[in-house]
Amino acid sequence: SVEISDARLEVVIPTGNGRPALDANVLLPWIEATASDVSLAYGRFPNASAFVIVVPSGNRRGRGNSPVPFGRVIRDGRESVELFVDATKPLSEFLDDWTATHEFSHLMVPYLNSDSRWISEGLAQYYQNVLLARSGAYDQARAWKNIHNGLERGRQSQPSMSPNEAARQGVRSARMKVYWSGAALALMADVTLRERSDGVESLDSVLDKLQICCLPSERSWSGPEFLRKLDSLIEPSPGTQTAKPVFMPLYDRYADTAGFPDFSEYFASLGVEIEGSTIRFSDDAPLTAVREHITRMDTDAAQWRRRLTDQ
Repeated sequence: SVEISDARLEVVIPTGNGRPALDANVLLPWIEATASDVSLAYGRFPNASAFVIVVPSGNRRGRGNSPVPFGRVIRDGRESVELFVDATKPLSEFLDDWTATHEFSHLMVPYLNSDSRWISEGLAQYYQNVLLARSGAYDQARAWKNIHNGLERGRQSQPSMSPNEAARQGVRSARMKVYWSGAALALMADVTLRERSDGVESLDSVLDKLQICCLPSERSWSGPEFLRKLDSLIEPSPGTQTAKPVFMPLYDRYADTAGFPDFSEYFASLGVEIEGSTIRFSDDAPLTAVREHITRMDTDAAQWRRRLTDQ
């Protein structure tokens, strides 16, 4: 068991069948640190009793030389996150990897049907970078460059397809569009909520309410159903009885439109300037404070990670 805030995660390690041994002194601190990263979204882990299944597998599948070449969420019965790991890697490499943060971030939303996969994958893409910046694993420059570069890859992927079409075609045909269209939507919604509420509301706060009311969920949701629910959780504007929606207007604008959501104005307003491999932050931009709040480092989390890395 690994305890995170009010959550107790049960960690399962299959053994035998010639699998390489996995060092618990590497595994458990990494799981605890990564799950704690996800709690930086709204103060607690999204599922208080999830399974984490860690499969020592070398690096036979997935990404290059990564310590975690593959991961996925399993929603049959009790929610589980399955992580395939290279048992030869040191703790420092696990702590610098994003796979577990991405998979744990999926638990902040219900299972979305395959046509809406771009929304759930994109939200996890966005949060893996935001949360690793908050935990101190990434500095702000690395986080914003990762987000920008990912959005650029999404923009260049299958320009004749809409996000919904890309999801129906599947990841093999349009991986970057599927994974980054929803990240653009998440960024736009987060910035809009923070700007118009002077920082009172955010994507974090809306997902917090979603977890309280509706998670974990045992059924499949459609993308529009999910986004309408998020809109219903936004606080009404002062002096009004209803909240102005954010999520469904973005969906209606982009979901069935060929190309990619235009994120350039958002980066300009946030003061994020990228030219080639160089990133600069402008403190004169109108939404500088929003940018800093999105990726602001949590000092306690960062100090704890540094201690783990130095072990």
